[in-house]
Amino acid sequence: MNRLLSVIFTFIISSSVYGQTAKSTVILLSIDGFSYDYLATYKPKNILTFGKTGATAKLLPIYPSKTFPNHLSIITGVYPNKHGIIHNKFYHPNIGKKYHLGAGKQNSAWLTAQPLWSLAEKNNITSAVYFWPESQAIGQGSLPSFNIPYNKTSTSKDHFDQIIEWLKLPQEQAPKFIISYFSSVDDAGHKFGLGSPELAQAVANIDSMFGYFIERLKNEISQSVNIILLSDHGMIQMDKNKKISFAKVFNQKILEFITEKSVVVAQSSTQLFVYFNQQKLTKQQQNTINQEIITRQKSHHNLYNVYQQTNYPQHWKLNNKLAITPDLIIEAVPTVSFINTKYTSTNLATHGYDALNQSELTAIFFAAGPDIVNINKGKAVAPFENIHIVPFMAQLLGIKQPKGIDGKKAVLAPLIKAN
Repeated sequence: MNRLLSVIFTFIISSSVYGQTAKSTVILLSIDGFSYDYLATYKPKNILTFGKTGATAKLLPIYPSKTFPNHLSIITGVYPNKHGIIHNKFYHPNIGKKYHLGAGKQNSAWLTAQPLWSLAEKNNITSAVYFWPESQAIGQGSLPSFNIPYNKTSTSKDHFDQIIEWLKLPQEQAPKFIISYFSSVDDAGHKFGLGSPELAQAVANIDSMFGYFIERLKNEISQSVNIILLSDHGMIQMDKNKKISFAKVFNQKILEFITEKSVVVAQSSTQLFVYFNQQKLTKQQQNTINQEIITRQKSHHNLYNVYQQTNYPQHWKLNNKLAITPDLIIEAVPTVSFINTKYTSTNLATHGYDALNQSELTAIFFAAGPDIVNINKGKAVAPFENIHIVPFMAQLLGIKQPKGIDGKKAVLAPLIKAN
């Protein structure tokens, strides 16, 4: 048995003793952009060793495979159409603005579901957040007691050191639910691409810091701790020869509609969300725009697909028309990217595509601790969507299952030890 496995095993056994008198702390760690494929490609020893002490699975991103929609689904247990953040970039007609990352801090109307940290606080469970998408937004609840906002200069070591400090607080002050978000692997994947030395180093760095964290837990922390380590999505290498400019998707007349705001387009590298101004456009004009866009799609050798709201795929969960639901979604085929003629991204890899049948976009899930079953020394359980994480964490925290969520308690209930 190698040293790290021994450390983790010792930590879990000792934690279970302390956990007899106090409910275990739950720690949720998210490594943005960490593809399930990286486990085989880079063999991160500390993460893989941790997996052998509990349970592991392929975690399936919800649509679209973007950072903010998925992190909000992870922490609310609902699909994006319910929590309100349907993309990193979209339009809200009632607010009259396009969403930008972190907009919920200025206007809580963007968020329409309760994050688990809010539910925990309502149940007198102190929560702490070290970065998490929209953790500065009150939304449909309250802010966590400890809340460190995003700061690009903060290192992974800063995160882990702060978590240790929180755990060292007096029992009546220490948070029992801690979450933290790490962006370095996603940043490297975007900028340098799959297979790059820089991405390999980013994976090695976060793995090393995770091992450092486990070591400090064992040496310095006595209380019972359950750890969930996951990611939001994977990454796909873009084809540099398959880029299409925003302007080429639309004819001149539609571009004029966009200029006068009869049509609003929220653009990302993988989708164009198209919204019709119902007060400015007749139904006939809307139908004409639909047909023009479809006609141009055929001339672009099927580099993208065009979907009208009435025929969105069921697994997108966008069939129920809400104010934020686009009238059209123009979806890039994987490896293809939309570009803006005013600004051309230099990224080599991306995500956001429909993850169905795209294994590169599959995320990771690991869970271990005194209240979590060791599934045959880390043997993988069946893949599942990230909406099921909230009922799992609620059960670990001893909180009554949230009402009206999409996640199901039964999906991960077998991972929790019987009392």
